[in-house]
Amino acid sequence: MQGTRIAFGPFVLDPDTGTLLKEQVPIVVGHRGLTLLAALIARPGEILTKAELMDAAWPGTNVEEGNLTVQIATLRKALGPADNGGEWIATVPRVGYRFSGTVETMSSAPRRAIPASGKPSIAVLPFANLSGDQDQQYLSDGITEDIITELARFRSLLVIARNSSFQFRHPALDIVDAHRKLGVRYLVEGSIRKLGDRIRITTQLIDAATGTHLWAQRYDRALDDIFALQDEVAALIASMVEGQAEADSASRTRRKPPTEWDAYDHYLQGRAHFYRYEMDKAEPLFVRCVDLDSTFAQGHAFLAQALVSRFWYDNDPHTLQNAWDSARTALALDRSDGVCHQSMGLVLTHMRQHSDAGMHFEQARSLNPLDVNIAGDYASWLNYGGRADMALSVLETALLRDPLPPVWFWEVKGSSLFLLGRYSEAVGSYQKAGDQFFIHAFLAAAYAHLGETQKACAEVEEALARKRDLTIRLISGLPFADQVALELFTSGFRKAGLPA
Repeated sequence: MQGTRIAFGPFVLDPDTGTLLKEQVPIVVGHRGLTLLAALIARPGEILTKAELMDAAWPGTNVEEGNLTVQIATLRKALGPADNGGEWIATVPRVGYRFSGTVETMSSAPRRAIPASGKPSIAVLPFANLSGDQDQQYLSDGITEDIITELARFRSLLVIARNSSFQFRHPALDIVDAHRKLGVRYLVEGSIRKLGDRIRITTQLIDAATGTHLWAQRYDRALDDIFALQDEVAALIASMVEGQAEADSASRTRRKPPTEWDAYDHYLQGRAHFYRYEMDKAEPLFVRCVDLDSTFAQGHAFLAQALVSRFWYDNDPHTLQNAWDSARTALALDRSDGVCHQSMGLVLTHMRQHSDAGMHFEQARSLNPLDVNIAGDYASWLNYGGRADMALSVLETALLRDPLPPVWFWEVKGSSLFLLGRYSEAVGSYQKAGDQFFIHAFLAAAYAHLGETQKACAEVEEALARKRDLTIRLISGLPFADQVALELFTSGFRKAGLPA
């Protein structure tokens, strides 16, 4: 039933949102696995035949029985043993399967930005720019983001991602509204003013549930002290929220900061343009960053990502080689940074070294499991490998933590839905993904598969207006390891009338 969740043991399944929680923490299960689970627990204690289950998970499709066996085995692994030590899903030999647990229905609660997990939850709102110069906005945004990154390294805290917290930029902050929309217990707000070669940062910690100001501090430091100051602010916030003993013993890795302020300044400017898809502006700023400080790992990592974005436009192997050089340098400088592994995973994906790319994405996720950008690139890699159901599960889990992700995130989700044959939903996701030539091409393919020829042709025109030399051959060069997935896109481009 719509609006109804189903509980069993420590688990809650919400069929409407396609999520499975264990003690309020999301469990990664693919779309078909969740569909099978929903079918089984809808009729607890009853035997469902293999044919019934395959029809539920693969409607209208002829699939081998082995696919069902694999999905059931994956489900059992995700669920673990039942309360009595047996299996939640019992096998009925030669017939099918039966759900053996006790279930109860509950009404769906309103979705929040992040689920409860037993950890104190916190959001850092964008620090106000008090410099009087709007061109300095990148500085306050960048420093705020880096404080978020430092806080996320404390495993005892649940820190909401940048893209959700940055929606609350307005000066007259409504704490009750932020608390309701972000679903966090604590808020951090502050301001930044750059005065010559010095910087002033004020910050305060608020109990969002009560509106109480728990702690406030002002710092006047030399610009060169900014990196130590970010660590200090994060540690103080963590100690206030979790207790000094927890903060002191927190297991976390440390970024290696740049040695030059100017390098960091160019890095922050580049990152601001990068998040807005302004790669022509971002790339030279990252280049200047690493020219000023060749030892700054994240500068090289973001340069690699910007170069991969340029490769989508110029399709020049030298661009991809330069991206690989930058990613390799980033990793050589700091193998403990998730962004460095993410960048190498992204580059290797486009070099069609999919197995090695996957290892770097897994490492990136283990180093920073809350980073929505890492989750998005990992899901894209899964799409290219033909595992769109798992990609969609990764994206949905990330959206539980950050319901307002970066704009490109919707392109990845749109492609997952496209590959699963959910074309109408793919259109809705692509329409949130920006105005790039490839977004219009993907929309054209989705409309073509839906039989909406007029809309498909209109999107082809939009794509060609942004990239005159766009052809099926060019865009079909995307690094798919799975040929079935590639053909689904290619046939859509062909139906839409994209030039061969």
